[in-house]
Amino acid sequence: MKKILSVLLALVLLMSLPVSALTSPAPASLPFELTAPGNVSATWLEGGDSPTTIALAYSLNNEMTAFFRAREEASVNGKLEEFMKPYGIGDIGITTQVDWAVDDVDDPVSGWHYTEYWDANDLYSLGYDDEGRCRVGEWDGVDLWVGNWTETVNNHWVLRGVNEDSVNGNPEEGRPGLKDQMHPDQYSWNGEDLRIDFTQHTVYLRMRFLVTTSKETEDGLKNTYYYSDWSNVAAVGKDAEKFEPLKPGDIAAPVIADLHMTDKEFNGNPVVAFTLTVPDELMAGAARVAANGGVIWIQTYCRVKGDAEWTEMQNTDHDIKAGEMECPLLHLVNGERPSISKDTEIELRCRYYISQPGQDDFCSDYSQIIAFGTNDINQGGGTAAPETVPAATDPAVPPSGSSCPICHFCPQPLGLCIFIWLLIIIIVAVVLILVKKGKKKDKK
Repeated sequence: MKKILSVLLALVLLMSLPVSALTSPAPASLPFELTAPGNVSATWLEGGDSPTTIALAYSLNNEMTAFFRAREEASVNGKLEEFMKPYGIGDIGITTQVDWAVDDVDDPVSGWHYTEYWDANDLYSLGYDDEGRCRVGEWDGVDLWVGNWTETVNNHWVLRGVNEDSVNGNPEEGRPGLKDQMHPDQYSWNGEDLRIDFTQHTVYLRMRFLVTTSKETEDGLKNTYYYSDWSNVAAVGKDAEKFEPLKPGDIAAPVIADLHMTDKEFNGNPVVAFTLTVPDELMAGAARVAANGGVIWIQTYCRVKGDAEWTEMQNTDHDIKAGEMECPLLHLVNGERPSISKDTEIELRCRYYISQPGQDDFCSDYSQIIAFGTNDINQGGGTAAPETVPAATDPAVPPSGSSCPICHFCPQPLGLCIFIWLLIIIIVAVVLILVKKGKKKDKK
């Protein structure tokens, strides 16, 4: 009878456990959708201290920049731990990896140079093997810092910094030299400079994001790594697409909304903010211009309601980034208006300023005029940026209507996996058999 009671107790305990306790917790997902670097564009810088240096520009999606802006704000205010807690991690960082090839991306020597050593290694840094030996070449960009992860467009200078050690590598340790990653007719080396004749050869480049999350555990700091897909392929040289400068009319007017007064001040005067959307067309244009040494900025103009003249605002956010843009009102102060009060009615409009080497600068059309309470975020078309940071989700709780977390296909009758029900049925059957045998023994 004691055996029967033990089995019944185990059954009760099993049925009282939540489904999540019967499975290992799912890994925490990222607080944003990790997409590949967008609109990757490249141009040869033609000379300088490294004759092969290439400027590479790329874009981050709106959801990523919005998240990292919120993270930066929390960090500045000393609330980073509080901000990251709902996501189940201590902190998060993002870098890029840049792969390259010469002439033929599938060539076994000069094709893409990505190997297993580009992936994260808990013992040593990226690019090293389990014994701490460097296994990547000088031009293999395994961990490049993202200059400003809160902005839409970022850039790198790649394929530079060549010396004799870079060319020769270290065969004993397994570190490839550039001479091992190209064919002899694809480059020249005079003992000081490595050169590629871009009239005869083409360099191809692709990128991916590497996101690292960290969390304190009983065993110390635990890192988890996430990789995006590879980006589009950019090219420099003989077979590369020629860059066509932007022309007036190519960049549409800014799409802005939600002008509001913030609780911030700059030199004793208030700061307003508004929301900017960043459509794909603008991302692509800004990346191409940045890769070719140009820039697209936002010019912001304000006036006190009732004034006829507009004033260009200085010290305002001028880099393209989805979400909230801040604008100090200092430059609305004049001899007749010594200060701006918090209840002053403000009107605001913007335009893009486009500057490209060898071309005349020009501006886009002005946006519509917005005032406090202007909230139509989709005015003029375009893809709206997220107005808030994506909410964290509890990875241990499956979303409504999802598949069973144990077998991944049953409908979970009454909230339990069908295999748990089968286990319960088997236990009940065993109990009944034991009870029946016990009764027969008592009769004897």
